[in-house]
Amino acid sequence: MQGFFRWFGLVVLGVVVVAVSLYTASRLIPIPAEDAAALALIEAPRATTGRNGFAALWSLNHDVPMTEAKRLLAEDVLRFQASPVWTLEDGTPSRRSVLDARPLLDAGAYGDMLCRVGETGCLQHVRARWDALTPIMASRTAIEARIAALDDYDYFRNPFPARPDMPLPPLQPLLQAQTAHAHAFVRGDHEAGLLGVCRNASVARKLVASGDNLIGGAVGIALMNASAQLFVDMLAELPADRPLPDICEDAFRPDGAMAAGICPTMTGEGKFALGNFLSLNATGQPWYRKLKMGLFLDQRRTMAMGARRHAWFCSPQAEARVRADMSLGDQAPLYGDWTFSCVANAAGCVLDHVAAPSLAGYAERFQDTEARLRVVAAWRALRGRHDDARSLEQRLDDWQRLHAAGRKIRVSADGDGLEIDLFDDRQGRVFALLLPDGRTEVKAR
Repeated sequence: MQGFFRWFGLVVLGVVVVAVSLYTASRLIPIPAEDAAALALIEAPRATTGRNGFAALWSLNHDVPMTEAKRLLAEDVLRFQASPVWTLEDGTPSRRSVLDARPLLDAGAYGDMLCRVGETGCLQHVRARWDALTPIMASRTAIEARIAALDDYDYFRNPFPARPDMPLPPLQPLLQAQTAHAHAFVRGDHEAGLLGVCRNASVARKLVASGDNLIGGAVGIALMNASAQLFVDMLAELPADRPLPDICEDAFRPDGAMAAGICPTMTGEGKFALGNFLSLNATGQPWYRKLKMGLFLDQRRTMAMGARRHAWFCSPQAEARVRADMSLGDQAPLYGDWTFSCVANAAGCVLDHVAAPSLAGYAERFQDTEARLRVVAAWRALRGRHDDARSLEQRLDDWQRLHAAGRKIRVSADGDGLEIDLFDDRQGRVFALLLPDGRTEVKAR
C-alpha cells in the first residue's frame, strides 16, 4: 500500500510538473505577429481632416445653437468620463445628458405616417397620406434644416470614450428626412426634393467614410440605399434631360466610396470593442473579477485575437476581394484559432469565441450598396432612350464595356429592367430597377 501511494504521488507530481511546464511555455509564447499587427492597427490614432460634425449630429433633436452645442457636448464628455461604467446588474440607466434640459425640435410619434427605411414607393406613400402629412412636415421644418446643415461637415467622430454604455447620437431623424424630400417633390417643388435627397446621400457618404463604428456605418448605408431609391423614383417622373442639382452627380456616383468604407468602419468598431473589453476593469461584475484575478486570462493576447477579426477587413486579401466585387463572407474570420497559447489564456479564448460578432454580413451590405449605385448609374444612362432601336441587352452590354469595374448587371427575366444579385440576402436576394416606357419600380426579392 505504501508503494502505491509513493507511485501515485510521483504520478501526481509528474502531472503537475507537466501542467506547469505547459502553462509556462504557453504564457511565454509571444503574440503572433499577425495578431500584434492587427492590434497595432486598431489602437493607432486615426487621422482626420476637415470639420467634425458630431456636435451638430449629437444635438440634432434639440433647439441649441451650434456654438453652444459644442460646449454642451464637451461638458457631456467630461461627465461621462468621470462616471462609472454601467453593468448589466445596474438596471435602467439613470445618467442624463445636459441636452435633456433643452427644448426638443421634434418629439412627434408618427406611427406609419412617414416612409419606412427600405420602403419602395415613398412618393406614392406621401400622396396617399397627403392631408395628414402636410402639417407634420410643416412642424419638422427646423429639424429638417438642421439635417441639411450636416452636409457642411466633413466627418462625424464620436468623442465619448469607447465602453459598453457609450452614448450614441440620434440617427433616426436622418432616415425620417426622406419623407420631407418626397413631400416637397409631390408638392411640385422638384428642385427642393431632388436637392434634399441628394444632400442626404452626401451625408450618408460622410457617415460611411467616418469609420466611427458599425452602427454609424450601417446607418450611412441604409441612408444611401433609401436615398438612391427615392432619387430613382423622382427621376422616373421627370424628363430624362431634366437638369439636376450639381450635388446629385457626385452623391450617387458608383466611385467605390461605399466599399471603401468597410476598412475604416471595421477598425472603428474594433476600437470600440477594445474599449468595451478594457472598461471591464472598471466594473464590479463578479464574473470578470474572477477571470481577471485568475491565471487563465491574458488581456493583451485576448485583445489581439479580437483585433485580427476586425483588421482583416483592411488586409490585402479583403481589399482584393472588394476590388473584384467578391463576397467577403467566404473568407472573413469569425474568431481566433484554438492554439497552444490558449492553455494559459483559456478564459480569453473562450471569451473571444463567445463574444465574436459576425462582421461579414455587415461588410457585404457595403459591397451591395456600391453595386446598387452601379445599377442606378446604368438605369440613368439607359432610361428614356426611345431613339435607340437596339435591345436593352445590347445597350446594357455597351454600357458595361465602358464601365467594366463593378458587379455584373443583367437584364431581368421579363426583359423590362436591370438587376443584380445581392451578397447579403437578409433584405432580399435581388435588387432590380424596372425600365418600361420611362417608368420605374424599385424592388428587392
